[in-house]
Amino acid sequence: MKKLAIGDLVSRAWDLAVKHWPIFVLLTLINSIVTSLGTSVDNDILSEIQGTSDPTTQLKLLSTAIQTNYALALIGALVAVYVSFIGYRMYVSCIKQGKPYAALADALKVNLNQLAVFLCVQIVYAIIVCIATCFCILPGIFLGIRLWYAPLIAATEDTGFAEAFSRSWNTTRGHFWELFLVGLTGIGIAILGFCACCIGYYFAAVIIEFMVILAYFDLRPEEEFVIEASEGSADYEEVK
Repeated sequence: MKKLAIGDLVSRAWDLAVKHWPIFVLLTLINSIVTSLGTSVDNDILSEIQGTSDPTTQLKLLSTAIQTNYALALIGALVAVYVSFIGYRMYVSCIKQGKPYAALADALKVNLNQLAVFLCVQIVYAIIVCIATCFCILPGIFLGIRLWYAPLIAATEDTGFAEAFSRSWNTTRGHFWELFLVGLTGIGIAILGFCACCIGYYFAAVIIEFMVILAYFDLRPEEEFVIEASEGSADYEEVK
């Protein structure tokens, strides 16, 4: 059975992030902006929250302070899905060929059926994890990791809805604890990014995404990826 070397994953992800960070940081920034569309915070109410120590009152005020324009929020969510779709394709193109911009051109001419499958997979994945977490945190973590790669597969491989979940389940079989450690490592990297005046989070997010996707290709049973022969390259090409 294949094993994941966390240190090696982080090293390869770092090399790829350093080499290609501008476009991926931009994508991460765009995603964070569009997901916040339609949501605003009343600063006057926030001031009232700071002036009270009663938790119940603070919670009520907080719910009032956050205001949502649902039409804008829906538009932002749909744009975020499309940006995520483009992002997945560019990360995979970068890992396989070292050419993220080629995938950007392809993604802008997206197959609507594939995008629809990706959207459905994203929604169902979120629902499954949320429901499992509500019953108990551990089932939510378990299903979240076992189905972790369904959105990636739906975005980058010519698969149907059910097959995306099936491939993720099969790929992660026997590797739960390794992927759990990958997730914890990602959380640590994100915290370090926030500590770098918060702006470092966007670069950290790129490292984390590369690390998670590299782990998928390392575990994938039907394919192997090898480093290209060029000196200092961190890119990968597919070998059947």
